[in-house]
Amino acid sequence: LGKKTGIDLLGEASGFLPDPTEKEKRTKTPWRLGDTYNVSIGQGDLLMTPVQLINYIALIANNGKNYRPFINKEKGEQVLIDLSSLLPEIKEVQKGMVDAVEKSYGTAYSLSGLPFSIAAKTGTAQIQANHTINAIFVGYAPVENPQIAVLILIENAKEGSINTLPIAKDVLLWYYNNRIEL
Repeated sequence: LGKKTGIDLLGEASGFLPDPTEKEKRTKTPWRLGDTYNVSIGQGDLLMTPVQLINYIALIANNGKNYRPFINKEKGEQVLIDLSSLLPEIKEVQKGMVDAVEKSYGTAYSLSGLPFSIAAKTGTAQIQANHTINAIFVGYAPVENPQIAVLILIENAKEGSINTLPIAKDVLLWYYNNRIEL
């Protein structure tokens, strides 16, 4: 997190992952437990580009293997980092993402009726001192053998799942019906 992915596009931004030392140096205030809470749910001073976020979701889907994303398929797969030593923790995140779809209280429950398994997370990104909200959906499918990772970003939205889930459903169904046999 907080680093460029190495995607073959010009001008990739690096993002920002705050930490206690950096915060104290930058703001002259100590890191508080609330800072940890904020960063853990993607809030606070954490900055991620959509490419970084979808790459992170792909890492979760790939059981800890972080591949360099690419536009030009000819470049082939390249593992940037292998976090499979954290597999128990990654499995917990995967379970939470599956629960978001399969449990009636999940924020992506409306995707539970699709003919393949999905792991997902919905959210809102606060922009410009919390005056603007971007709605986000990230997910991958099928859970048993991930083939696709999807990120839906709607700028200036009201709330994450209401705006993004119908689009995510359309994208995933199109992929299911037209691209591969899941």
